[in-house]
Amino acid sequence: MHSDILDELYRQYYGAALLYILSLCRDQSLAEELVHDAFVKAYLSLPDDAPSFPYWLMKVCRNLYYDYARRRKWTADAPVPEGINEETPELLLLRKEESAALWRSIGALDRTDRELVVLHYFAGRPLPELAALLGLSPAAVRQRLRRARGKMRKIMEEDGYEV
Repeated sequence: MHSDILDELYRQYYGAALLYILSLCRDQSLAEELVHDAFVKAYLSLPDDAPSFPYWLMKVCRNLYYDYARRRKWTADAPVPEGINEETPELLLLRKEESAALWRSIGALDRTDRELVVLHYFAGRPLPELAALLGLSPAAVRQRLRRARGKMRKIMEEDGYEV
């Protein structure tokens, strides 16, 4: 693989991988480090029969995070990530509040549901890929996503947001 192809893959999938790892660890610097390591590992170890690079990358990200967590016996209690940049202070405040409420609702989900929500809705991964990645059936993935959306809706409504 040429460096220009690797650069393109990095540009295309970095944001999704970072968001996924952030949903697991909630630590920006750790997430950036793990995503970088994941790209290196995914590039060096991509099997010929891998369904797709993004699938393989997310699998490597997940394994790296769980290896790290196992070594550190670490739990994800870091603050919710921010990172919204808008033109006006009013819009910035509203976006930050909405974003924080959304991240709180995602953070209230159990680990598997949180992974599913982030990978499906933010990283755009298809249901069959998620099922294979997490060892669930596609029907179980659909059901878990439906229940997760319901939990998130309830939390957002409790925070005063119309969903």
